[in-house]
Amino acid sequence: MGFMNRHPLTLPTQAALALLTLAACGSPAPEKAPPPSPVARYLVGADPSDDPCVRIVSAIGYAEPLLVPAGEEDTQEFSEGVRGRLAYVHGVVLEYGPRLPRELLPYESVLTTTTDRLSPAATPFDRQVRALKEYRAASAAVKKGCPAS
Repeated sequence: MGFMNRHPLTLPTQAALALLTLAACGSPAPEKAPPPSPVARYLVGADPSDDPCVRIVSAIGYAEPLLVPAGEEDTQEFSEGVRGRLAYVHGVVLEYGPRLPRELLPYESVLTTTTDRLSPAATPFDRQVRALKEYRAASAAVKKGCPAS
């Protein structure tokens, strides 16, 4: 009983004072980090000033080893690895595609659309096959139309 008489502060008041004391003694708030570059949305370690042709052709080349030869799209297995690599192409095209040479911009939209269809596991097989055929044509055109680097 004597404790209550000596400390007239209520428990909520004591808790609020303790929090204020902790906040006052804590380290200063860290400086706000600069916003990530737009490239950070899709690609780790990418530089926004990279050549779009080099980046996109490289991404297409990254996906190719897991794809069946052209003309055999109806035998393609759309495994997690295949879909993951096509999703990577999707991210690269989203970031760098708008900066492709003007004559290649129509293929940028085809690559964006087709990789968006090819990446989800829920896409029906017949749609994946059609999208892969469209992707193949667009990726070949981009590889052909990009200047050699």
